[in-house]
Amino acid sequence: MSRISIIVGSTRPVRIGRQLADAVAAKIAPEVDAEIRILDLAEIGLPLLDEPLMAMMHQYQNAHTHAWAKEIAASDAVIFLTPQYNAGYPAALKNAIDYLHGEWKDRPSAILSYGGHGGHGGTASARQLREVLEFIGLDLIDSGSLTIAQTDYTPEWSLADADAVIARHGDEVLRIGAELMEKIDAEDAAAA
Repeated sequence: MSRISIIVGSTRPVRIGRQLADAVAAKIAPEVDAEIRILDLAEIGLPLLDEPLMAMMHQYQNAHTHAWAKEIAASDAVIFLTPQYNAGYPAALKNAIDYLHGEWKDRPSAILSYGGHGGHGGTASARQLREVLEFIGLDLIDSGSLTIAQTDYTPEWSLADADAVIARHGDEVLRIGAELMEKIDAEDAAAA
């Protein structure tokens, strides 16, 4: 079975990224013929890039790098779920991207950004992330964005109902899942 991985780009102790990833996975799982795996950078805990050689040399020396490379290599497609921090995407996400090189090449991918009404759903972070991902050679489909309303939050700054947030953007989330599945199917057909 194919695998679509959702990378949770935020590692802050108080964040909504994991809630959104779980809700996105629940929304697209019944619609695609793929396992949906969540790769939460807060759980993975990559240190600030500590490989002695450039990633393009593919001579990884650290166990955490090998484990991260294995996760990405096992992913037939990737969704980068990213918040918008000061009009950009989180440093932890950039760090995770920079650990690898060849594993990203030609991998079907999408950016799903999120932010408040003033941030237009994280579109500024998505623009920056797209530039990096295109440079390293991912096969990107059109991005999606989730606008989080102030009323979506609890007093503790988690989401009261992540599924309701995703439901408001259901067509966009389903489009991303379907387009990634089409790319996976096309690659499988070409390899056969």
